Amino acid sequence: MLEPMKINMWKLLIAGLFASAALAGCEDNRNNFMVDDSISFLGTADDLQNIMTVSVYTEEYELPVVKNGKGLSEATAHIEVSETALRDYNTANGTDYTLLPSNCYEFTPSLHFGEKDIRKFVGLKWDSETVNALDPDITYVIPFELSGNGVPVAEGRNRIFLRLESATASMTLTSNALAGSEYVFDGEITLNMPVPGSEVTINYDVDCDQNLVDAYNAANGTAYKVIPQGTVTTEKIAKIAVDKVSAAFSCKIGIDKMTGLFAGQNNDYLIPVRITSTTDGVKFGETLYLPLAPAEFRGTKTAPWPILEGEDICYAKDPNRGSGAWIDNYVTSNLFNGASTGGDSWIPWWITPNVYPITIVGDMGKRQAITKFRIEDTTDSQGAYLDYEIYLADEYDGENTQWTLVASGMREWDGIYTPPGTVGAVKAYDYPVQKVTTGRYLKFVIVKCESVALENRGKLGDVWCFGLE
Repeated sequence: MLEPMKINMWKLLIAGLFASAALAGCEDNRNNFMVDDSISFLGTADDLQNIMTVSVYTEEYELPVVKNGKGLSEATAHIEVSETALRDYNTANGTDYTLLPSNCYEFTPSLHFGEKDIRKFVGLKWDSETVNALDPDITYVIPFELSGNGVPVAEGRNRIFLRLESATASMTLTSNALAGSEYVFDGEITLNMPVPGSEVTINYDVDCDQNLVDAYNAANGTAYKVIPQGTVTTEKIAKIAVDKVSAAFSCKIGIDKMTGLFAGQNNDYLIPVRITSTTDGVKFGETLYLPLAPAEFRGTKTAPWPILEGEDICYAKDPNRGSGAWIDNYVTSNLFNGASTGGDSWIPWWITPNVYPITIVGDMGKRQAITKFRIEDTTDSQGAYLDYEIYLADEYDGENTQWTLVASGMREWDGIYTPPGTVGAVKAYDYPVQKVTTGRYLKFVIVKCESVALENRGKLGDVWCFGLE
């Protein structure tokens, strides 16, 4: 049994000698598949062509420089601020950036890499107060350029552009609505970054500058008028708490001030609101424009304003009406249904004599500050009803409702009359309020019937309003 074991041992020994000889004859060529060492700023060539922003409030930053490749070489990286690099950037990108003054910052000018080092950091420090004291309308940049001893710099990765960014305050509108006896614009003043450890004071106000409104109109194809001085009230100051980025602001217009703006007129206004000053070092953005433009409020064919009083004053409810089913279409809600032709017009009693004044009460669906009414004749019987009284109320309580008279008198009429049974052009006329007033409920009173009407009966197409909700 010993002889075979000796033979196997000799075989293993010989195999081991051959393996050792084979390994000794192999050369380590792994480095042949790796690039030579180079240094660069960290990032792709495309990324490094963009301006990198850093918060000015941190007052320090570490800029990474990397050594790539085989790791067989030592190297020294030299960092300098290059006006040429910034000039090249401005030319290539059509910008007008300015070199940040050298007294604002300091940095590590060189880094040494050992053979196995792969990353080092350029230490950059600055004084935020000094930086923030510079002209806020100029964009300052630090253009760093990298060179090296011992190894080359990777192509396209030798420059980086750094901008120290301060907080910028901007204004946005969040809502606008009636609130009691005022129309209120609510908004936010927002910082793009917090200011560490500091409360930020923002001063703002309405700027009734006609030039601002003219420029807005030219840019947007609008025809706003500037809001008169003294119409809008504001708190004029907002405070953003420490380490927060927003605070609320508001602009208010008393309903009592609107009569002079809208009564008898057809005007839309623009309210320019501007930040006037801030805590040192906080920049501020563009003017916020708040439109004060009454919207149209009108019933529709599918959702006419509900009738609360006067529902029986219509052809469909005439005690002596005929039997034709088509008469059923002539209901009182046609007065507030957004249409004025054919079966959509309002007709009072047609056989039974009408008694004037005629009163109809409707629910407009929401409380509004009414700036004017619009009354549309039907396609025939134009000019039959011209004399009205219109009342508003915030709440409806039947005969106990507290009504406010807001418009009265004869409306305009161009003299065109189309007799019943004929078709003419639809005419609509503005009916101004004497006082801008809020209300949800409308009492529409036809005082009398004009002589152009057929006996004491006429027709109306539609009644609606313009206002602010």
